[in-house]
Amino acid sequence: MSNAVITRTLNSDDLDAIVDIDEKTGGVERRAFWEGKVLIQEGSRPPWTSRVAESDGQVIGFLFCHYDELEFGLPGITAWVDIIGVHPGYRRLGVAATLLEDFTFSAEDLGIERIFTLVSEADHPDVGEFFNNQGFTEGRMKHFRKDLKGSGD
Repeated sequence: MSNAVITRTLNSDDLDAIVDIDEKTGGVERRAFWEGKVLIQEGSRPPWTSRVAESDGQVIGFLFCHYDELEFGLPGITAWVDIIGVHPGYRRLGVAATLLEDFTFSAEDLGIERIFTLVSEADHPDVGEFFNNQGFTEGRMKHFRKDLKGSGD
């Protein structure tokens, strides 16, 4: 990585890079999924909630977040980290941390008091450690689920 990492607001021009990063990390091309995510981001979320990281003019990471008031009955405004993706060639270089830090500063500026995320450590064992290193702690909320017919999970 010859140039510093910069972050900026995610936009529809970033779609190809996001699809590419996701395919490289997950092994599956999910263009329709990402088209929907980008469309939602551009249509309803404040621009600072979803970001991309660039190095040498190339998108190397992305972050999708949102915030809402009284989410799950929690008082005040709560921000959520939905998805973080980093190109495999740039992992463990601080790209995800930079994106998350950028989002955190923006959230603090708006007076948001907490950020939540959900992680599946069974599928991604390093994710819990990453969030711990970013100042997150395991919360008191309990996750419930109900599998429906054909869910395959």
